[in-house]
Order: sequence, then C-alpha cells, then structure tokens
Amino acid sequence: MQSRRKRIRRVAILVETTRTYTRDLLAGVRQYVSTHGPWSVFLELRALDSSPPPWLRNWDGDGILSRTFTQRTADVIAATGLPTVELRSTTLRHEFPFVGVDNRHVGPLVTEHFLDRGYEHFGVYSLHMEKFFEERADNFVTAVERAGHPCSTLPERLSDTARDWEKSQTRLINWLTCLSKPAGVFAANDQLAIRVLEACQRAGMSVPEEVAVVGCENEETLCSFATPTLTSVQFDGAAVGFRAAELLDGMMSGRRPPKRHQLIPIKHIVVRESSDESVIKDRLVADATRI
Repeated sequence: MQSRRKRIRRVAILVETTRTYTRDLLAGVRQYVSTHGPWSVFLELRALDSSPPPWLRNWDGDGILSRTFTQRTADVIAATGLPTVELRSTTLRHEFPFVGVDNRHVGPLVTEHFLDRGYEHFGVYSLHMEKFFEERADNFVTAVERAGHPCSTLPERLSDTARDWEKSQTRLINWLTCLSKPAGVFAANDQLAIRVLEACQRAGMSVPEEVAVVGCENEETLCSFATPTLTSVQFDGAAVGFRAAELLDGMMSGRRPPKRHQLIPIKHIVVRESSDESVIKDRLVADATRI
C-alpha cells in the first residue's frame, strides 16, 4: 500500500534581504526546513520598510515568519489569523511570539573588549527610536559602571537627511572632543558607528589610538567599507532563524507558543582596525620610545 504523501506547508517569509544579519537568519530557516520540511516558501526580495505584499490579505497559507517594521504590516498579518513568529519588533501592537537576539550580553562583551585593550574612558552613541537600541546602550553603560568607570552617553534623534547629518556630525564632534582620551566608544548599530568614525576623521582624532569604535550587528558591507574598517558585534542570525522556524512549525501543528521571548545569545566580536589591539600597542610603543 502506497504511503500517504506528507502535506507541504506554505510559509510566507516577510524578511528584508538586504542585510548580513537577515541573510544569516534566512540561512537558519533554510537549515531547519532542509531537515524538518519540506515547506513551500513564499520569499520576495524586500527592504525593511517594504509594504505588506498585496497577496497576503487573501493568501491561503499555513504560517508566517516576519520582521515587522510598521503597525500597518502587523495589522495585515494579524488579520490573516495565521500562526506567526515575529523576528524584529517587540513594541508594535500584536500578539505574535518573538524570537531574536539577547541584547543583554552586548554591553558586557563590548566592555570587556575595551578593558582588555586598556581603555578607562567610555562613551555610547545610540538612536532612541527602537527599544533594542536602548537596551544595548543601557547594558553597555551598566557594564562599564560595574567595572568602576563612568560612561558618557549621546542619544541621537535626528534623521538621515543631509541637513540633519551635518547637525549630527557637529554634535558628535563636540561630544567626542569632550571625552577623556583614549576612549572606547560603543555605537548601538553599525550605521551609528560609521557616523562616529566620520566625526573622528573630521575632528582629526586618530582611531583607535585616541578613540576606539565598536559597532553592533556586523553588517559586513558597512564594516569593510569604513575607514578604518569597523569592529562590530556579530549576532547568531542562523540560530535565530532556525529557532523561529522550529517554533512556527510547532504552532502550525497546533502547539501553543511560549509566552516569553525566545532570545539567542550573541556570537562574538569581529575585530577590525577601529579597535585593533596591535594598532594600539604600536602607538604605545612609539610613545614610550619618545620618553
């Protein structure tokens, strides 16, 4: 007797495909599906602020994985009534279970990185428009203060327009100038870290000898293109994607999702020139020979 063929589940993946982290996340989903599938996957090239696809409103699918940027998209997804796992937002109004990065470990890891290189003065540059940015900044301040050092903070509220960019650079330069040197500066994501590097260049501050800079998310295009190249915290996107797919699979089988957020530990810091220990040591040796 021929065995009954397993029904293939249809899953929509609403994830931007433009970032290193999200491509790693998709690889994790693919790893799960290759072992526990098959799934019929609806995946389109998307940006973070892409509108919800029109076909989603009447789509006869089984589940959704989403990095939701707007309340409009959250509402469209909720209206489908389908099992959904959220991979980005924890502040929009919805009841989707969340799988993401454990930002609690970012601050201690970056603090240890700076302390190992001899820094005793610190600053953090953050964008106060997302909860996870604030978590990263607050955890860094807490870790620095626990190590017995003060930490200066600069919240950013300006947009990316050319006019606001110049205002942002002026504020950054004034803030960096006031920091005691040498200083270790943590930026809540790589885009903000690029702003710090630009401000250092404009102000004539050497990186990493006077100001060492560490970003977050390890967006490889930005980090490698930066001058100097940017050190950054790398997330385990593949593990996030795998766990999200596993959770969605259970929900599509009728299991209740966990009430607590599913948080995946970060991987490590990818060290590049902006906090390269060898560069710092070379400068210290050079200074010592002049004494």
